[in-house]
Amino acid sequence: MADKNDESEKHGVLLYYKYTHSPIEDLNNLYIFYESNCTSLGLLGRVRIAPQGVNVTVGGKLSSLESHIDALLKVNNGLFHGTDFKLASCDEPLNDEVAKECGFTCLSIRIVKELVTLTSNPLLKSPSIVNAGRHLSATEFHSVLQSAGELLKEELPNNFKKVILLDARNLYETRIGKFESPDVETLDPATRQYSDLPAWIDSNAEKLRGNCVLMYCTGGIRCEMASAYIRSKGTGFENVFQLFGGVQRYLEQFPDGGFFKGKNFVYDPRISVGSSSGYIMGKCLLCGTCFDDYSSRCRCNFCRMLVLVCHDCQKENAQYVCELCEKHGKVAQSVPPVNDDSSEIKCDAGVFKEAEDIVPSWISSECLWFQRENCSISKKTQKLGGACFCECSS
Repeated sequence: MADKNDESEKHGVLLYYKYTHSPIEDLNNLYIFYESNCTSLGLLGRVRIAPQGVNVTVGGKLSSLESHIDALLKVNNGLFHGTDFKLASCDEPLNDEVAKECGFTCLSIRIVKELVTLTSNPLLKSPSIVNAGRHLSATEFHSVLQSAGELLKEELPNNFKKVILLDARNLYETRIGKFESPDVETLDPATRQYSDLPAWIDSNAEKLRGNCVLMYCTGGIRCEMASAYIRSKGTGFENVFQLFGGVQRYLEQFPDGGFFKGKNFVYDPRISVGSSSGYIMGKCLLCGTCFDDYSSRCRCNFCRMLVLVCHDCQKENAQYVCELCEKHGKVAQSVPPVNDDSSEIKCDAGVFKEAEDIVPSWISSECLWFQRENCSISKKTQKLGGACFCECSS
């Protein structure tokens, strides 16, 4: 039997988010708490604090992560009571590049306007989180899929035509794993980043109208805002539900995978988490062989989105074009060199401005920063080879 002390010294990762019913009045005090607590416990990762709550992904010793949870529950005026803390053991990052892209080389604490940015359009106001879709536990979600929605017809006041399963994640996530139910239609927006989702919802509103929409994401936070956005469309969009705890909680409840096939992409050093089935959904971009390992961090040379390239197909200075860029006529022969000093990062949707401009202007003017070593957003975004898409972890 393993020694309890040995178990506590293992490395782990902790993910959680918390939306509040009323705005947090003193963000600075909460910032100071995280700075003090995480530093003293040796935790690394990302902490985002906003008036409506927090979104956190941190790693360290399991014992330190447990101490962090205890401290959260004892202070902050009960703010974190009822929070779904997702704690899991985790090996050390496979390499420095994985650690850097996942934000696990330092502790980054920021005060931001929103926990997740649903749209990059500053003129569009985010929907109220109080209008988010109803939570379904992993067991309830499974039962609804199993019955093709018949269980919900008995309790919903508004009739619906059928159940629609909507994936709120991005293409590079759904490549390696997704829900599949033989009796339920699945919609995969195949977005490059979360802020592309509202435009997809607007364009496909008629596919959702009058139906019962089951949404899911990695850990739950993206569905909170996205489900509220769908429901804000009014009549015909009332029946929206979301998987509480996301794919992570579902796989814990159904270790064999249940209706989820493949692996769950995560934004931490684990990279992905699979079921006991061992099923591989992903395929190599070049040769089509079954492959779902993102540890090599191969990226599209146009838009910098992660792509799957098997070990046999990986070559030095190789050029890769993702499915979305290829769909819009991009070809490998026209790919600009990765080390080009050009100030533009090209993608199929047009042209990103200089990398620093991807970061909203309010970050530099209104955010408080706590950084250790070389953990600055400017350094991360100036590197063309780095992760240019800032996604949420939960």
